Amino acid sequence: MGTDAVLELVYAPVDETARTKAAGALAHVRAASPDPVLSGVLGASASRSTGRAWLFGAAAANLRPEVEWAAALAAAAALDADADAVVAGSAVAQAVADALGPQHVTAGWCLETTAGVVGAAAAAARVLGLRDSALRYAVGIAATQASGLQSVVGSPLGAVQVGRAAATGVEAALMARNGFTAAEDPLAGRRGLYALMSAPR
Repeated sequence: MGTDAVLELVYAPVDETARTKAAGALAHVRAASPDPVLSGVLGASASRSTGRAWLFGAAAANLRPEVEWAAALAAAAALDADADAVVAGSAVAQAVADALGPQHVTAGWCLETTAGVVGAAAAAARVLGLRDSALRYAVGIAATQASGLQSVVGSPLGAVQVGRAAATGVEAALMARNGFTAAEDPLAGRRGLYALMSAPR
């Protein structure tokens, strides 16, 4: 799915069943205890939106398989969003994951973070009301920072990298809101995320 089609998912109508499921996931992750070590590392920044996203993301990663697209969920939770932002971010993350394809995971990348960071940015962008170029740039800033290794999934570090993806997504939306720019076609462009992270090696 191209960049324009992915962006359209951010403000697509939300199905009531998906909204109800997302609301339950939001309540679940907000009630989860933050990782005390990560809280200590973050220090005072743990109370900021990016720090909260990191903590919520690490907590949400430990709630799988009940929680899908933990980074998008965490970004929305960190910004005190409603369930619609979670649904939008999850739809974007799933579309990006589908476009990256199975070869992405075979190469060792973690979809939960590489696609998840884009979903997190989309969720945050919806909460912040970003549209047009600002929305495109939020996704582009997030895609530029997509990372994460499959080899640590299921470990404490795996949870931390999901939290980092959530924080990066929130940060990307905030940067775009404040005038930072990115590639016009960050996902499907010739040197975009799909070309670089799903191409055969």
